[in-house]
Amino acid sequence: MDDQLAGPWLIAGGYTVALALLLLGGRFDGRRPTAAAVSYALCGILVSETSLYWLSAGSGSAVPGWLWFAFPLIIAALAAFRGYRQKTWTGRLDGVGEPSFGVLPRRGIAVGHAQASPESVVTVVEFGHHGHRLLGVEYRLGGSSDGFPELARTADLIDGTYALIQLRTPVVPSVVITPVTGAFEPERFTPLEDARITRNTIGAPKPDALLQRFETGTEFDRRFTVTTSDPKFAQALLSTQGVRDLLDRDPWFRVREVAFHGGSLWAAEAGTLTEEMMFADSRRLAILASTVDWEDADFRSVAKASDTSDAGWLDGRRGPLAGLRGPLNRRREATGRQPLSSLSLVARTVVALALVLPGLALAVNSLTALTGLAPVARLTVTTTLLAEAGTSNCTSCGNGNLVDGTYELDGETHAVKDLRWMSFGTFPDRGDVVDISVTPLWWHPLIEGKDTGFFLLLIGLAPVLAGTLLAKATYAPRPRRV
Repeated sequence: MDDQLAGPWLIAGGYTVALALLLLGGRFDGRRPTAAAVSYALCGILVSETSLYWLSAGSGSAVPGWLWFAFPLIIAALAAFRGYRQKTWTGRLDGVGEPSFGVLPRRGIAVGHAQASPESVVTVVEFGHHGHRLLGVEYRLGGSSDGFPELARTADLIDGTYALIQLRTPVVPSVVITPVTGAFEPERFTPLEDARITRNTIGAPKPDALLQRFETGTEFDRRFTVTTSDPKFAQALLSTQGVRDLLDRDPWFRVREVAFHGGSLWAAEAGTLTEEMMFADSRRLAILASTVDWEDADFRSVAKASDTSDAGWLDGRRGPLAGLRGPLNRRREATGRQPLSSLSLVARTVVALALVLPGLALAVNSLTALTGLAPVARLTVTTTLLAEAGTSNCTSCGNGNLVDGTYELDGETHAVKDLRWMSFGTFPDRGDVVDISVTPLWWHPLIEGKDTGFFLLLIGLAPVLAGTLLAKATYAPRPRRV
């Protein structure tokens, strides 16, 4: 088959299979570290080799091969390390696998331990921390599909893995506080937060109690939906200004549903149960519990002796990049932004760098050509290919105007193959000698005219701007406009 016809399918197929392997690795992550590492490594290899083919065969650039083999090896090493930590962190807590309080999920309902479906529960760990009893549960939606095939099929499509973090409390009536999507519209558009609300709440279990809607009659009702089995308790809970202020002020509560039920205060979050998630989420629950007063159970006594500060609660269990993530998340929360996990911070940083560095290199190369700082060489044209259009037997359509030739620089002769001629000036013929700028930064693109340099400058500045905005939103966010 002609490479020109097979190329797009090879590129699309490579990235599609890589995405499938990435999703497969996410499903194995935390339960089968070896399988997850293999999936991530194969995904990295496919992404690397597909990109190598695309850039080398598609654009004629010479990309060092070691870069493409180093990338999957790094991904595999990180995946193996993350899988090892995920497998061993529960053992380091000196916890137990048989819970003494709380609930377990079953088909979307929070039930007692004896009623839970063992097929859906993946990991259970209970341990004591700062005078509290904490319970972490990793579970899958649709684990038992008998009578609910659509639920199981939907759970498989969205990779329905969730973590349920619980804090033991006195037994009180049931209350569920759910953030509302689009709560800040039309003043503010929050599609990413709305997506997180939907993702987190779709798998959050509901108490097995008869619940009714409750409203406070304040602005709080715009941002949260409250259901309860006892309006008197809900009134006492939300009449406390400290509770409403905490829920309104802390971005963490803005995208997660919290519930009181059966002597447990819990929150559910999409994703596998990790050490970082366990301690970060339980800290927020302890802070909430410490602000609640109730006539039959003083919640302040639950967390009376507990240090719920970031450093005090975590006790050194701060996860990777703690020195950077701690101050950064405090700044983000002060401006009303969501805190970032280690994985989210790394992903955002990698994407920002992947946008900024190549774009900056292209922009700098273009500027050197426009300002005359790049050395100018004389290109002797040996072969040309002028793209045609509108003919029934066109063999070069879509290839652009290509030029082959040779030039001398610093006493060395260099060959040029398939130089894409982008200038609006006269297209050279075979044997012509034209001036080209040899740019200084890798990959040293050749620029044949001022118009081409200006065009490439605009192309380079676009990803630089996008990456800079992403980095700014990540590391130096500004308060949201109300």
